[in-house]
Amino acid sequence: MRVTLAHECELVTVGFAGLLAPYAHRVQVLPSPGGVPARDVDLTLHDTLAGVRDLPLAAVQSVAHDGRLVTWTWNARPELVELALGNGVSGVLSKALPAARLVAALESIHHGRPVVDLGADQPPVTSPHSTPTSPLETLTPREAQVIAMITAGFDNQTIADRASISINSLKSYIRSAYRKMGVASRSQAVLWGVRHGYLGSITRDEDPGMTA
Repeated sequence: MRVTLAHECELVTVGFAGLLAPYAHRVQVLPSPGGVPARDVDLTLHDTLAGVRDLPLAAVQSVAHDGRLVTWTWNARPELVELALGNGVSGVLSKALPAARLVAALESIHHGRPVVDLGADQPPVTSPHSTPTSPLETLTPREAQVIAMITAGFDNQTIADRASISINSLKSYIRSAYRKMGVASRSQAVLWGVRHGYLGSITRDEDPGMTA
């Protein structure tokens, strides 16, 4: 697995290479002189959330890259996960992760399983890309499709427009789904959606074809 950093200073890139040196048999760190990411890699790590403070004014930074793009950040706030995932990154990883946990997360992402690992005492969340099971079976088709679009990063107005329903109706579906899922916030719903295979089930260019 070949990885590189984007737009990081020399101190960070050298430290990153040193951190992963004991795992050279599993991951190869390619240099990024001047912060320019190497080409022909499997994963490009970039702090797409650098400087992001408040929603909805936040804007995710983009970067030219090869392979999958991974958000590697100190700004690993749960409420920003949706923002990053909704802009096409394949994982959100805290810069506080120890080497072993970071390598394991990168390997999962490399094999096509998006990972959200915010560090601290929060367990990593990996999308299995498998058929969802209970408690998803308790969601109605409409609720499941709404949660899929929330996980994909759509805001309420966009979901309502694409579903041809009112904002009030949408909020009712969301409240009902949240009760069944056992979550209390949008960021928790996003993490729940990732855990249960919803990440990638609807793309930002796809018509979800929702019906009542």
